[in-house]
Amino acid sequence: MKTNFPFASPDRTPFVHALRMLRSIATAITFSFLLGACSIHKIDVQQGNVITKEMMEKLKIGMDKSQVSRLLGTPLVVDPFRAGRWDYAYKFVSGDTGEVQSSQITLIFDGNNLSRIDVLKEPPAEADVKKTSLRKR
Repeated sequence: MKTNFPFASPDRTPFVHALRMLRSIATAITFSFLLGACSIHKIDVQQGNVITKEMMEKLKIGMDKSQVSRLLGTPLVVDPFRAGRWDYAYKFVSGDTGEVQSSQITLIFDGNNLSRIDVLKEPPAEADVKKTSLRKR
């Protein structure tokens, strides 16, 4: 008994298998491109002022606010309720590895002069400071 369906004839079977194979390969390639497009691109994140041990060694009790500002830069936080408190914080998170580097210090001023240095998290040495990567991934 003959059917009107063109792919049912015995001489078309290799052609049908070839089409199915081609469709499977095309589907696999399409899904691989879609999955590749879904990858997450993470960037390096740097926040706050970079403070190093070498900068901390130059910081001396008795320095005035302008000298401290020239040495360390503008503080990240100036407490509006305590004008004599400056907070410096730094955090770097690597997009590639997730490695975190941070430092945090608080400076207390008596009037215009530095009276106390509180190191909450020790800053890294200049050579150990992590820098953002400029290379393309």
